[in-house]
Amino acid sequence: MLFDNYSYIPILSLKPAEMAALEELPYKDKNLILPLISLKKWANSKSLIKSVERIKKAFGDNYWIADLDKEFFELAKERMDSDDSPVYHEFVSLSDPTDGYLNWTSFISKYDNIIPTIQIGDIDNFELQLNSLLKTNKPLVIRFEFFGKNTITTSTFREVIKKISKVSFNNGLLIILDYGDVNRLNLIEYYKYSNMIKQLYSLLGNVYFCISGTSFPYHFAGSYRGEIPIYERLIYNKIIGDCEGIKLIYSDRGSTRALKNEGGGGTPPPRIDYPLKNDWRFIRKELDSNLYDKEQLYQNAAIEMIKMDYWDNSLRLWGVQMIEKTSIGDPYGITSASRATAVRINIHIYQQLHYMDKLNLIDTEEDWVD
Repeated sequence: MLFDNYSYIPILSLKPAEMAALEELPYKDKNLILPLISLKKWANSKSLIKSVERIKKAFGDNYWIADLDKEFFELAKERMDSDDSPVYHEFVSLSDPTDGYLNWTSFISKYDNIIPTIQIGDIDNFELQLNSLLKTNKPLVIRFEFFGKNTITTSTFREVIKKISKVSFNNGLLIILDYGDVNRLNLIEYYKYSNMIKQLYSLLGNVYFCISGTSFPYHFAGSYRGEIPIYERLIYNKIIGDCEGIKLIYSDRGSTRALKNEGGGGTPPPRIDYPLKNDWRFIRKELDSNLYDKEQLYQNAAIEMIKMDYWDNSLRLWGVQMIEKTSIGDPYGITSASRATAVRINIHIYQQLHYMDKLNLIDTEEDWVD
């Protein structure tokens, strides 16, 4: 089955930094990951077709999982009557549960490389939608969110499990248990997630599971340099040892946050992050207009970072090369928080994809084409 080909499913958003990070991955690695990307409006576009085109620009014709961005749905409902952009009407129509989410299933069926997430917002239309998607002969995904405003209710969760337990998924079913933010306490209590997966496995049998979350912090105030454990990876490592015989695929948020950061306005202090396999290292500089400008502070952080013992100069990856460019004052290096985020995501995805590999033995150079 298609899901057997993947060991990493990052949950990404349709944002410039995340698309840039994805686009700059080595081509051969794009064949090895299966991202879940929540659709919404791309930049100033007036159609969701532009969103799909932007993903294709970043990821080619490789398989990816599509979901609907629930935060954007709320925005679209607010703006569809006051904004003449058709994209809001289009998005709301895709979220319409009428006739088993007919607009969603029709949209998805147009693209051979897009794997649909079954929408569970309206349980009354679930079975009709499921039957429509099964006819596409695509692998299917169900994503249960256990955080924020869209937390699934216990009754809906049980009803969905009951319904899918009666169905054969000949092309594969992936269940994503999305916990949003995770921390050290979740690591200590990992057995709760193991027990849930084992219970679901006993009910559903031969399906695939992801447990997903992120521990990337919302704030760095007062910190100059440090390391942050990647708890989502550490939790997964515990669970996989506890769930022998169950098909588990690693998932996280690509080192992004689960919820929107409601930080203050203004320019954030320059910070460069360097993902390793089990933790993120960072160097942060406070803005001081009397001493250095923002670009100089990014350069200072990069110079400091490449001198650290964790720095791997044998890793010829876009994100690593961007930090090196920044260290020599190259204007095409890191000059903004958005670019720094793209660099971090790019390195993080690569590290997690090759978690079991020795990175210095992997060829990251692209084949030269005349």
